[in-house]
Amino acid sequence: MEQIEEAVRCALDPESPHDVKVQQSPDGWQVCLQLFTKVPERRSETRLFALQVVEAMIADAGVRGSANGAAGKLETTRKVLLEFVSTQYSGDRYRSEPGFIKNTLAHTITVLGLAMYPAQWPTFVKDMIGLAGIPDATGPVSEDGASVGTGNLQPQLADFLIKVLSSLDEEMVNRAVPRGAEELARNTEIKDAMRVADVGRMANAWYTVLSQLAGTHTELACGVLQLMGAYVSWIDINLVVNQPFMRILFELLRVPALRCAACHCLTSIVGKGMRPMEKLCLLQFLGVVDAMAQLDASDAEFAEEVGRLANVTGIELTSIWTDKAATGEAQAAACAMLEQLLPLLLSFLSHTQSEVSSAVFPAINDVLGVLKKLQREGVALSTVQQQFLTQILPVLVEKLQYRDDYAWPAPSDAAAGDTDGSLDEDDDEAMFSELRHSLRVFIDAIGQIAPELYDSVVLATAQDIFRQCSQYGVSAERAGDEGGRGRGQLGWVRAELGIYLTQAFGERLSSSKGLRFGGTRFAQPNGAGSGTLAIATLKDLLTMMIQSGIVGSSHPAIAPMYFENLVRFGGYFEVERDAAAPVLQSFLGATGVHHQYRSVRPRIWYFLHRFVKLLPAPALATYSSDFVSAVAGLLKISADPSSIGVGSSYGLFDSQLCLFEACGMVLAPPNLEDSTRMALLQYLFDPLFTGAQHTMNAQPPDQLLQDQRALLQIHHYLTAIGSIVKGFPDVRADKAASASAPEQLSASTMQVFLKAADMCVAILEALCTSHLVREAARFTLSRMLSVLGAEALPYLPRLIDSLVSSCAVEELLDLLGLLGLAVFKFKPYVAPTASELLLPVISKVYGFLDQVAQTGATGTDEAVLLQDLRKAYLTWIAAIFNSDLDNIFLAPQNAQHLVTIFQPIATQLAADRSNPQSQRLAFGVITKAIQAWLVDPLGHHTLAMLTPAALAAINNSASASSESSRPRLRQAAAQALGVSLGSDSARETREQFRQFVVSSVLPACFAAPTQAGFDLADAQSSLVVAEIAGLLQMMLLSGAPDVAGSNGSAATTMSAPQMLSPPIGGDLNQNQCASYLSTGLLPELGCPANMATEFVQALGSLDQKQFKKYFVAFLNNSARP
Repeated sequence: MEQIEEAVRCALDPESPHDVKVQQSPDGWQVCLQLFTKVPERRSETRLFALQVVEAMIADAGVRGSANGAAGKLETTRKVLLEFVSTQYSGDRYRSEPGFIKNTLAHTITVLGLAMYPAQWPTFVKDMIGLAGIPDATGPVSEDGASVGTGNLQPQLADFLIKVLSSLDEEMVNRAVPRGAEELARNTEIKDAMRVADVGRMANAWYTVLSQLAGTHTELACGVLQLMGAYVSWIDINLVVNQPFMRILFELLRVPALRCAACHCLTSIVGKGMRPMEKLCLLQFLGVVDAMAQLDASDAEFAEEVGRLANVTGIELTSIWTDKAATGEAQAAACAMLEQLLPLLLSFLSHTQSEVSSAVFPAINDVLGVLKKLQREGVALSTVQQQFLTQILPVLVEKLQYRDDYAWPAPSDAAAGDTDGSLDEDDDEAMFSELRHSLRVFIDAIGQIAPELYDSVVLATAQDIFRQCSQYGVSAERAGDEGGRGRGQLGWVRAELGIYLTQAFGERLSSSKGLRFGGTRFAQPNGAGSGTLAIATLKDLLTMMIQSGIVGSSHPAIAPMYFENLVRFGGYFEVERDAAAPVLQSFLGATGVHHQYRSVRPRIWYFLHRFVKLLPAPALATYSSDFVSAVAGLLKISADPSSIGVGSSYGLFDSQLCLFEACGMVLAPPNLEDSTRMALLQYLFDPLFTGAQHTMNAQPPDQLLQDQRALLQIHHYLTAIGSIVKGFPDVRADKAASASAPEQLSASTMQVFLKAADMCVAILEALCTSHLVREAARFTLSRMLSVLGAEALPYLPRLIDSLVSSCAVEELLDLLGLLGLAVFKFKPYVAPTASELLLPVISKVYGFLDQVAQTGATGTDEAVLLQDLRKAYLTWIAAIFNSDLDNIFLAPQNAQHLVTIFQPIATQLAADRSNPQSQRLAFGVITKAIQAWLVDPLGHHTLAMLTPAALAAINNSASASSESSRPRLRQAAAQALGVSLGSDSARETREQFRQFVVSSVLPACFAAPTQAGFDLADAQSSLVVAEIAGLLQMMLLSGAPDVAGSNGSAATTMSAPQMLSPPIGGDLNQNQCASYLSTGLLPELGCPANMATEFVQALGSLDQKQFKKYFVAFLNNSARP
């Protein structure tokens, strides 16, 4: 025993030189049991360890204490611990015993009782109650309480009894504790046994403690009240809801030290799950509504508890009122009680403490939900209900505003240590935002129930605030109004409320059917009034807000929401164009982009960017010079490596980019004089050019690559240039592929942008191993492509070469998207560039995929990235075909690699059942390739739209005439590449591809959907099967004699076989593909001859949708043994 104590001491002593390990032995629990109960007691740490060992032994006995040899151990433990409690805790020792020892012992006895009750220890509850000196009584308490005697009640042991029963609830009932199925079953059995034998005994014990000790031992009374609240959910309610108990409980509601606990107990009783009629009877018996009305709830803590009681009562009454299973009389009675409760709910909602008011939110929500339902059903509201709405709406609006004592940081505090220019939302602000959200839900609900009332309160409040501001101005320092509410200079609290109510009013209108300030009429919510009138009202309200000068307040709560309203309801400026000038002036003023609070500047910069986007381009030219001059001081770039966040976030610089792009937008209007534009562009670009060149020249590239700050500075310079260019409109679609310069850019502007592109590419080539530089260059040059059109194409190979050499998987994903956009937008003139880039990009993609195939994905994130890479790669290949640039694969440097490129697509990507999206894309890409090179090899038709059925119908004269009049982009691309589609080399390449399709692709069409794990009933797998069906029909069409002649060329008119609609393959007896499928491939796969013939006939006679259904049935039949 002494050795154990010494071992525990050493184990708990951090300075002990010994490496102590206390090992459990089979009989160690006996030693520890003696150690715990030994008199005089040992050190508390040792005794705690001893109890833990005993608990471990109880746990080893199993959930029901039925493990081999466990019964004797448990019985011994029971006797020893009960004797210890009865002899040692009946005197003064209990008071001196450390609290953690008493709590641990109570828990040990609890788990012991759970393991032994009821089979081995049926008197568990009785014994524990008896230890406290409480007489045993199992029946209900009599009306006068006389059936419960005082006995030899010992307060200290009563306290221990409360600890045991609390622990019992925690272990057996508390839903927050995870439990296994066996433990749940055991607990259910114990509760059933306790209901029969012991819950009445417990109720009598609770009553004894409350009646005898509440006046002298308030902590014991609180413990009993907590126990009643916990146990009432599963015991017979009548054991506690009777005259004796309720008389004491309601008396305790007036005892300051016990009223919170008593109210909490009563809340648990009211919230007990019961049938509607039983719950109504309970509420009527308790008279809880009348009782709450008589309570003094001036104390905030008690008011919160009473508010929770009122909330639960309201929820229960609302449930009974709307329960269809309840009788009409019960519903009416519940409605009457609820109407009696409404003033109480309103009083708690009006409380100055948000904790008190939020306590009744659920009940308010339920009541308003019922009233909304009644309103929708056309049921008239009662006078009390209407009065409630009239009274509650002003309260809700009032609580929307900040408290007068709400503490905002000073401007200097807001800037200190705030590298990104914005402060994290603190707890107070988060709580207030959540409170506001809940209040808005209630206010909007009232707006649906009573639109006129909503307008009379919400709209009138906002209008009054703006009128007061117009007359007296607004203060940034003072929270309240100068002369009291509604008088004198406006305080910032009500100023912010007026702006917020404007937003709420507008959002309510837009939530119905959208806002059209231009004047189309729509029904206002609930059909109340004219939608046009409502929008006119919002327009007038916005006008009042602008003209009030409220944005002149420098308080940080005002300007962000003010500008947000103007951007959110931007349609206002379509009808009030004269308002744009003063609003823009406010944006550029001291309470706008130059706000003294750095914490709100980034948000205002964002709203300015949004606002500039709203204005028509011709109108922007007027403000160009003033705009650039006003924001120029905010455009200084200062890189801070510590500001780099998650997901390529760069702190304050991300917000600066809004200003750079806005500058680009105000310089883009074509009606701006070119000299002015050039002067302003030079003003913006020169610091960026100079800064980038200075940073590049400051040190050699190898040293520069080690300087994180310098690299980040270069990244910011390049990204800022790209953001300015982003402000200019994209080249028009009809000009994108033109070899000439886009018409919307002047020659001088073009030269400035090309100079920027030159610098960007040069920096990228020098620092291509830097992720930051690659990211910035990719962004900037992609914007150049969009704005400059074909003029920027010469930079694309240099960009791709530098990016491909060092990029990561994430960058390659973006790069493939950029290439897909380029081939679509600049077809066919991009063909030579795309041809040059084809093999390097494909090699990079397969390099990543092969590397992972050899080593395996290192984690879930990498596996997802590689799936995205497969999808992006196939999407890019598909974009090449859909852009009619398929002939870049036939260019001399690419043709010899054609089969090598498509082999992994057919054998790996199309076979990967773990990624159905990639499977579908893989088969789709091969289908396009078959169409391009085996069905229409001379490029007479576009690849984007044609299906096998459409190709089969091309010989229709109207269709052929229409098709021949279209530009033949595929032929133009071939000419740009120097590829002769009818040459021997082109035919040889196509023939190699045909052999590849026959040997690899067609078998894959049957292998993929029949492999293990491929679910034909799955939605995504169904799309894969549809793509395979289209591929087979396209291949069948390629085998038709007038499509694939003896010389491998197609007829110049691309005429389809003469046959009845909808057959695809013409005379199947002369179709090479049909012959191969019916006599070669399908028999090799084990398909009977008649089944193979039927398959080929279906393939040639059914449309794609019908054939897909047939194909699924064919595969299902093939899978049967």
